[in-house]
Amino acid sequence: MGSQGFVFVFTICWILNCLEADNITDTSGIGIVVSLFSPGHLSLISGNPNEMNTTSMSSGKGVLPIQTYYFNTPRAKIVSMASDPRKSALFILDSDSHSIYRMENFNIWVNNSLNIVPIQKGVSKTSAQIAYDWYNEMIYWVDGYYNWIGMQPAFTTDNSMYKIIIHKGLRRPEGIAVDPISGYLFYSDMGKPERIERSSLIGQERTSIITSGVDRVYDITVDQKEHKLYWVDAGRHTLESSDYDGRNRRLLTRMNSVKFTSVVVFGDFVYVTSFTSNTVTKLSKRTGDINLIIVVDDGIPVGAEIWDPSNKSPVSKECPSFGCSHMCVHLPSGPTCVCKDGYTLSTDKKNCVDEKLQRGLLLANSTHVCNMDIRHITALKDEMFCHAANLSGILFMAVDIANQWLFYVDSDNHVLMQYSMIFNATTAITDAGPNVTGFAYDWIDNNILWSTSDILQKGAIRIFSMDRFAHTDLYANLDNPTYVNVNPLNREVYWIEGKGNNYTIKVGALDGSSENVLINNTNLKKPTGLFYHVEKNRLFWINWDSIYSCKTDGSDLTTHLNSISVLFFGVELMVYKDHAIWTHGKSFVMTGSIYRNAAEVKIDTSHYGKLTGMAIYDPELQRYQRGPCEIMNGGCEHVCLPSAAKATCKCDFGFHLDPDNKNCSSDTLIDRFMIIADHTHGRLYQAALSDARIAALDFPDVSKPACVLYNRDTKLVYWVEIESQGSQIKQATITGQNTTILMEAGDVYPDRIAMDYTTGHIYFTAVANDAFQSYVGVLHPQRSVYKKLISQLGTPRAIAVHPSAGYMFWTDHNKNSPHIGRAFMDGSSQRVLLSKDVVWPNGLAIDFKENRLYWADGHLDKIESIDIYGLNRKEVLKVSNQQLVDIDLYGSYLFYTAWNTQKVSKVLINSEGTGTLVDWMPDVPELGRLDSIEIEPGNAQPKNTACLHNNGGCTTFCLPTPTSRTCACEEGVALLADGQTCEISGGAPCSGDLPNGAWSPTCQRLPTENCSYTCHDKYLANPEFPQVTCGREGEWSVPPIFLCQVYVAVEERCPILYPVNHLLNNCQPLVGNECEYACTEGFQKNVTVQKIKCLPTRGWSHDSFEVCKQFEIQVETISSPVKCPDNLPDVLLGPECSRLQDKSCTFSCAKGTVKKDEDITEITCLSNGKWNLDHIPLCTDAPTPVSAKQSSEKKSDSSYTAIAAALAAVIGVVLVIVFVVVFIYCRRKKRSVVGRYESHQNEVNVYCEPQKGIVNLAAETGSGTDSNHYAHMSDI
Repeated sequence: MGSQGFVFVFTICWILNCLEADNITDTSGIGIVVSLFSPGHLSLISGNPNEMNTTSMSSGKGVLPIQTYYFNTPRAKIVSMASDPRKSALFILDSDSHSIYRMENFNIWVNNSLNIVPIQKGVSKTSAQIAYDWYNEMIYWVDGYYNWIGMQPAFTTDNSMYKIIIHKGLRRPEGIAVDPISGYLFYSDMGKPERIERSSLIGQERTSIITSGVDRVYDITVDQKEHKLYWVDAGRHTLESSDYDGRNRRLLTRMNSVKFTSVVVFGDFVYVTSFTSNTVTKLSKRTGDINLIIVVDDGIPVGAEIWDPSNKSPVSKECPSFGCSHMCVHLPSGPTCVCKDGYTLSTDKKNCVDEKLQRGLLLANSTHVCNMDIRHITALKDEMFCHAANLSGILFMAVDIANQWLFYVDSDNHVLMQYSMIFNATTAITDAGPNVTGFAYDWIDNNILWSTSDILQKGAIRIFSMDRFAHTDLYANLDNPTYVNVNPLNREVYWIEGKGNNYTIKVGALDGSSENVLINNTNLKKPTGLFYHVEKNRLFWINWDSIYSCKTDGSDLTTHLNSISVLFFGVELMVYKDHAIWTHGKSFVMTGSIYRNAAEVKIDTSHYGKLTGMAIYDPELQRYQRGPCEIMNGGCEHVCLPSAAKATCKCDFGFHLDPDNKNCSSDTLIDRFMIIADHTHGRLYQAALSDARIAALDFPDVSKPACVLYNRDTKLVYWVEIESQGSQIKQATITGQNTTILMEAGDVYPDRIAMDYTTGHIYFTAVANDAFQSYVGVLHPQRSVYKKLISQLGTPRAIAVHPSAGYMFWTDHNKNSPHIGRAFMDGSSQRVLLSKDVVWPNGLAIDFKENRLYWADGHLDKIESIDIYGLNRKEVLKVSNQQLVDIDLYGSYLFYTAWNTQKVSKVLINSEGTGTLVDWMPDVPELGRLDSIEIEPGNAQPKNTACLHNNGGCTTFCLPTPTSRTCACEEGVALLADGQTCEISGGAPCSGDLPNGAWSPTCQRLPTENCSYTCHDKYLANPEFPQVTCGREGEWSVPPIFLCQVYVAVEERCPILYPVNHLLNNCQPLVGNECEYACTEGFQKNVTVQKIKCLPTRGWSHDSFEVCKQFEIQVETISSPVKCPDNLPDVLLGPECSRLQDKSCTFSCAKGTVKKDEDITEITCLSNGKWNLDHIPLCTDAPTPVSAKQSSEKKSDSSYTAIAAALAAVIGVVLVIVFVVVFIYCRRKKRSVVGRYESHQNEVNVYCEPQKGIVNLAAETGSGTDSNHYAHMSDI
């Protein structure tokens, strides 16, 4: 269809839509504003939201008036909104342009001429939120990368009129809400520990109100009339509420896999948006019941705001006349003056005093030092203020904030200098030496440190005392030391040492007493820009083309901003909050968040000259002590909450605080309990069967449990752990000790497990990424070997076994053929037991007395049963919107979990087989997604007689069948002709000798088998090795001589630990004794540790693997030299280019091409045989003029275009006349029809399903392109 035909059809549709809009009568101006991504725009739904529901739309068909408002850039990302309809203002935060804007002259129909004004620039590119204080007319915002909360007048045009009110102790603030009448500010922090806090309107009187059951709270809002707090947690998929003090916490809804991003309260309803489901959902704030779901089709919904002009809330009357020179906030106690950043309140409590220097970035060229607002690193464009001029040879800088001193190296005269930022005066300190390579200031001891390197690249770390005016070499004879940094709080100094391809990062004591390697050459590639981050207590550096970091002990090596080629040119690096700042070439500063993969902002300083130094000015960076929670977590085992100068310890849900007020314990139940796997929070919980009280199991090695199992005989807990690289099956005691990995599945994911209590074998389902590679298997927990039983399954989930009947059952989610399967427990006789009316079969449980199989369907939200032969199907229970997951049976009761509930439900099954819900466990808001349950004692599982004794005569697996049993071997091992014995893979059985003890009767001492043991009287089992493994070569993992040791009172002895073989000179392992020792064969004694001492803690003074080290075998290899290719597109390498590894080459561009970046003058050959910049075009086509022939062709084409344009114009005039006539007619006929936003208005017919309450917004955007119809945000 041509463009004229499209316009005609659009005109007819528009006329019909206008004539049919009889039911649009709203003139109140109330409505919902929804912000959307891709492209960035607003959708506006006029009408009272509380009256929008399925019953208000006659005959199941309703019309919602929708306006669509596009911004002038599709990249706009409006992550948060707030409004003041009294002043026709909508406030928006656009993360793409790093700015908060005020949309003036706004209404729900967007039919006025809008003006968009930036009021805060330089906000980090995060999902930060804003909140509006209508009483004081203040905007608050959280910044998740600066880790602070700011405030500013909402109607100011002064971008500097803001105040950072909270910054200490914040690690990742996200949501924010304000109640100005109660005087409270609420905000969430997603850093460890995750929590929701409350403070005054100026950031004082902070207190944590929600500290457990929190994952990622994106948004918060308040119900000011009822003093209720509402929030959405994207990690827990929940909408929740509580009182203002955190009490009476309540879960309104949980929608699995739906991530809510915003929440707003209006009347009796709560409105939430979700970008994962493209919906705006309306729920009752009393019950959490869903009233309406609006499905958005024209973008990704992120935020929602209620626009209500009828709200006439008053503003403060006292503040305008209170006399504050900057800002006034009316607290419950009365008006209070607040100064903007860089100013302090004077003694009269009204006026503000300039601090001269504000929080910022200090930049130096060789002669000037200038201060740049720190928000420049997040795209603020403002002028720099230069403090010092006409200095000499500035190289490196450091700041003494308390005394306002600036220290620098005068590279022209080789002198250390100090400059007073108060008196504008310079003073020489001491000679620096000819080649200074690093510079730092210790603000606690008032010392200056610098690194030097001579012509032979031998150097030292030097220190100068500003108090004693004396200097000395702290560390000498170093190999080219550079980038010295100091950590005054830890009394440590750090530097890079080395050259060529051999580098290390070192740490030394500030008294010069020791130096050690933190990061060795293996992890370093031409490191530069070492920087110590005092708030994170981490080291950062540029590692060739990435930014790396580690803890100050060298652990937790982390990569940031990976594969950023421009970093190769970085010569100086700083990290402020969560932003990296590095120099690039001679005239640029690059910045980017350490949580992102790319640079975000490029600051052009070419007008300033070559950069020679950088420093951060922020008083908070030069503290004299760490916060109460920053050192060893404040001594708290779980959660440390900073409170003034002390730390307050709290425990996670399910634990209680010990009498020492620091450690946490839980009361482990011994019998009549249920174990619950909480996947969201990485916890295993117990619930008492009597009263449903919950206690946490103290399992340190649980992170993402998917299924849990309990062996009532051995008191061992088994669970499936979901890992990013595949799942594991783990085992531990009920007290969380002796965690063992029984199976690592690699590319498949063990999902659900079930136990055959006859043999102790574990049956499991394993899900693969490739189609029909999933399977059902069996695991031997003592030997950690497994066998595939049923292969080529789709998406298996639940599994249950009936050993006495010889059957196993499983569910399969395969979308083309979901079913419940049955087979013999050896995998034979596989069949589909049930497939009709089965969609998401999840949990399975067997009633062994009645021989009935129960299952839960997560899609149909039904629990049903059938006998184990596939007959006599019954519906047990039907629920709605719960997404059932797992079930278990105990007596006449069935218990189940569901992904959309926060509790375990209990069902009484009557004699007819139907069920009734029983009150047992209330909603527990602190719980997350509950994936699995296991009941102790549960219903007794009848044992299989064929496998009951001596493992049925089988050497590995005894697998029950309805008539007998089948012996089987681990995967890849053959069964011998006798049908019982497995081939021994790799070697003979392990020795049966156990000095002073005996092996467990079930231990067959076969390769890969895990065996337990007992010790004779007067001998004790080694507590470090409750089990040992028989290796494939017939050797025990720990020599048996170490397992049973002579009894000595527990409080007096230390265990002899492998690989220590024995003590010499008849020395006894008693507390206080210091003994010489010998090592086991294959290990060599550490010559630096001649003796080890038994400590009062019943541990040795040295780790056993520290004193006995395994022999290392070194293999020398000879390889060909690495050379890079000479065929880069359009690149001509210089004549001296060898193309060898680590060599740099100059280059030029081929004829007809030019350099894409003139700053790039050379390229370097990497160790992988590739050029460091081969992933970007180095040369590009030179611009060429348009030829005369081309110009002539264009003129010819234009004549045809002119004719077509004339015809289109005639048709267009006719259509415009039709538009005008119909428009006037509609206006006169229905004055209540929503105002048009010219060609970008969308009147949309919205069809809904009354029984489900789902509304689709399938808006078709108008075809006009007049720029006046777009929002103009010149800074986006």
